[in-house]
Amino acid sequence: MIVDSTRNDGAGPWHVLDVSQWAPTKQYLHLYSQMLGKIRLALSPPQPNWMFTPLYLTPRGLTTGPIPCVDSSIEGLLDIFDSSVTIFKSDGRSRRIPLLPARTVAEGYAEISAALSELEISCAITPVPQEIPDVTPLHEDRRPRDYDPTAALRWFQTSTMIAGIFDRWRSRFFGRSGVQLWWGAFDLALILFNGKRVQAPTDRGYIMKYDLDAELMNVGLYLGDEQNGPLFYGYIYPEPKGAEAISLEPRGSAWSGQLHEWVLGYDEVRRSPNPKEALTSFLDSIYLQCFKVGGWDRDALTYELPKRHQVR
Repeated sequence: MIVDSTRNDGAGPWHVLDVSQWAPTKQYLHLYSQMLGKIRLALSPPQPNWMFTPLYLTPRGLTTGPIPCVDSSIEGLLDIFDSSVTIFKSDGRSRRIPLLPARTVAEGYAEISAALSELEISCAITPVPQEIPDVTPLHEDRRPRDYDPTAALRWFQTSTMIAGIFDRWRSRFFGRSGVQLWWGAFDLALILFNGKRVQAPTDRGYIMKYDLDAELMNVGLYLGDEQNGPLFYGYIYPEPKGAEAISLEPRGSAWSGQLHEWVLGYDEVRRSPNPKEALTSFLDSIYLQCFKVGGWDRDALTYELPKRHQVR
């Protein structure tokens, strides 16, 4: 496996993630994650801010988590180590769909649909991919595909490590928060909510109407594409006035007027003397702006850890 030799912080595998080097595998994973995400979207009881829709990292891959289904529950698991998707039902039955040899998206979609039917799970999903340029319906995408399990494992190991950094960092926040894999853009995100509602924007489309109706801080890892490298992003909503003039740590962080987010190149973090420290300083800097310009109540949102958990 490729691990950058400049990493010396001992924090874990900061693998090369440039999509140009593993585009077919990334696309394959992304589309299968959309299939699982669409199942969760169709069956899960709604929650604010689309929190009933994301996937989550497990020690083996990506999961929908348990989804209520009439008087039972189901779970979809994309297993990175077994190169498969498995649908589990709480009556003990399951159906496994292999990812290798790589098949067309249409074939994979048909197999997952058949598995749901065999498990007596009624689930109608929209077959059009979301938040990606290519909107070829899943059941019509018969193009040859390629899948490299080693490349998928590199992505998974790095994402798991970063999710752990996010999870530990949020432990002192007294509010609703979580680490999610958003299957629309395939980004790993940490979101903090301070508990206040705001008027949702009217010009950002249907998804944002039900996403940006609360004060929040969102940071995450976006993988980019074959032309643009991976990056960490972060923003506060509502967007503070003068955000473009706010300087953040570490060096290399910058405001993107196009994205309306602060961004920090993944490779800048990966190549730094201490990547974990660099990423943590990015999180700290954005969080500080929640109080300085966002009007958040620091005392109300600070969680004092139980004594036995204060030393790590």
